[in-house]
Amino acid sequence: MRHRKPQERRCSYVVPIQKAAGCIGEIRSLAAYLSTVGVADCDVVVLDGSSPEVFEEHHAVLRWVARHLAVPPGCDRVRFAAESVSCEKVIVAGEEVRYGAEDVERMCALLDEHEVVEPQDYFDPLPWWGGIEAGRMLVHRGIEPYPDHGATFGFRRSSLRGLRGFDLEGGEDPVRRLAAQGAEVFSASNVFIQRTPPAFQDWLRERPRQADDDFAMPVKSAFFFAFLPMTIILALLGGLRIAGGYAGAVAFASTVLALRGRIGASRFFPLRACLFAPVWVLERSMSVYWALFRKVRSAATEPIVPVPDRERGTQVASGE
Repeated sequence: MRHRKPQERRCSYVVPIQKAAGCIGEIRSLAAYLSTVGVADCDVVVLDGSSPEVFEEHHAVLRWVARHLAVPPGCDRVRFAAESVSCEKVIVAGEEVRYGAEDVERMCALLDEHEVVEPQDYFDPLPWWGGIEAGRMLVHRGIEPYPDHGATFGFRRSSLRGLRGFDLEGGEDPVRRLAAQGAEVFSASNVFIQRTPPAFQDWLRERPRQADDDFAMPVKSAFFFAFLPMTIILALLGGLRIAGGYAGAVAFASTVLALRGRIGASRFFPLRACLFAPVWVLERSMSVYWALFRKVRSAATEPIVPVPDRERGTQVASGE
């Protein structure tokens, strides 16, 4: 088979990773998948923010299937990706995302017409914690077209010109940040990309981070902050029947939204995923407090850096 030159490839496929030691099995699995992306004529790039020692372990595996690049700490990863790739069209995907050749073709076709394209990811297989995430995705689809906490998107390198820097690993969704800075974003809600579920421990570790990301949307966070206290107050003042009615109404509404979001997506989201929507509401209502606790603890343990006298505007002794 004739290998295409870099400039002839359809797109660049970028995977940002940051691993601790002892994850070489996951890296081998990623390498096996990336070899199939390479067959699809993509310029495959892995941006690795791991420590130098771990990076060398990864490099021994990934160098055969991708350009494996070290990312300096604090670097703007999306701009780093845009400067490192060889194609105008760029697909950014988490390590758990699995594109097929047809998926790459559809993304490239959409990037011919749009600056930024965000498809809908879905979990396959679907363990119970993946079901909670599927319920979240469906509720969000029932409210607005943009995927919630999506794991992949595509952009044209030219779309970054004139935009302020933003970090792929930042607390805010990079696609939302691109849209806020003037990029034209197309929600490809009918393009479904497979995503393998994380291990339960990794999923649990992500709960406060996702809740923390949602602090950028005050109305959404306020609802989840108020859900459990309101239920308790209603139970104390009106009894369990009133509190149960309130919780039942929220559960019913979330299930209806999930059913609405499943329209056009039933092939990728089983019906049981809709039943996990109320479970997600409960999980997020607890996770927001977990995220808030982490914020308070981080602020309390952050060292206080003394401000020099000159910066405080005080008179510095001259010795005279």
